[in-house]
Amino acid sequence: MNILITGASRGIGLATAKRLDNSNNKLFLAATSEGSFKDTFQNAVLLATDLTKLGEVSKLADEITGKTDKIDVLINNAGVMVMKKFEEMSNEDINLLLDLNLRSHILLTNALLPLLRKSESPQIVFMSSMAAKSSIAGESVYAATKSGITNFANVLRNELGPEIRVSAVHAWGVDTWGAPKPEEFVQPQDVAEAMEFIINRPATVMVESIDLGNPMQWRGGQAPWSPV
Repeated sequence: MNILITGASRGIGLATAKRLDNSNNKLFLAATSEGSFKDTFQNAVLLATDLTKLGEVSKLADEITGKTDKIDVLINNAGVMVMKKFEEMSNEDINLLLDLNLRSHILLTNALLPLLRKSESPQIVFMSSMAAKSSIAGESVYAATKSGITNFANVLRNELGPEIRVSAVHAWGVDTWGAPKPEEFVQPQDVAEAMEFIINRPATVMVESIDLGNPMQWRGGQAPWSPV
């Protein structure tokens, strides 16, 4: 399969790339710069792009179109979290969240639909978050972007199906920073395993949504990092 993963140089994207890196798959891995890739892959094309910039999204789509005639799986994973009370957020904070977590996924998906339609069994997977389904203090705009992605995926599934399968992954507190108590968090490898499960389903099976959590995590209105 030809698989494109955004935000692939660390965290969930990197774990997913490592899990899918085999002779059966050709990976197209996008990150802010090629220098951000510290790992090696047996069958991958590394792509440098800043998805917070409108022109970079189109540039990435053009670059991929020049390298392959189809995409089988698009994994929209790139994202960022800014944890602040809403009244303390700057316009730069808000725009960063909206641009990377929401706008880039929508624009890139739109630009790559022609390549996806050339696949025999195309799939789109969005990395959303349980923030889309919760009310954690300090996550107002982040939650708005993830809710947008989840609902975008839901509508897209109806519009593109059954030819293109659309899935969304939601997780609580993924340990992408090296938590002092990793046993209390979902690990990137866990999410990567869920990604692999989704894309390896037969064409007659569509995983609409997967929710991942750790039994030791909270379910209230505050997270350990909430600024309240």
